[in-house]
Amino acid sequence: MSTTVPIRTCGNTPATPLTVDRLLSAPLADLLAEVGAEIVDTDVSDPRFLGQVVKPRSGAALLAMPAGRSEAERDTVARMLVGKLLGAPMRPVPPAIEVRTFGGAR
Repeated sequence: MSTTVPIRTCGNTPATPLTVDRLLSAPLADLLAEVGAEIVDTDVSDPRFLGQVVKPRSGAALLAMPAGRSEAERDTVARMLVGKLLGAPMRPVPPAIEVRTFGGAR
C-alpha cells in the first residue's frame, strides 16, 4: 500500500493524490508542473547550501537552488524540497542536512 499526499489546489478542483513512489520516480519536469513549482538559480556559493523552497501566497512555489551543481544533486534536492512543500511522509533527511520551515498561516 502506497502512502499518498494530496497536491494542494485552489478553488473547487479536487486534490490529486501524489504517492511517495511518484515523488521519487516521476520525471522531474512533470512533477514540478503537477505541484506548481519551478526551479530558479541562485548565486549562493556556499557549498553547504543545497537549496530552499519559497511558497508565495499566490503563484508558483520557487525552488531556489545553486547554479553549477550536478544534475543528480539538483534532481535529488528538488524532490526533497517538493516533498517537504507537500508534507510528504518521507524518511528523515541525513543529520548533515538541516531542514527548516519558516512562516505559516497568519
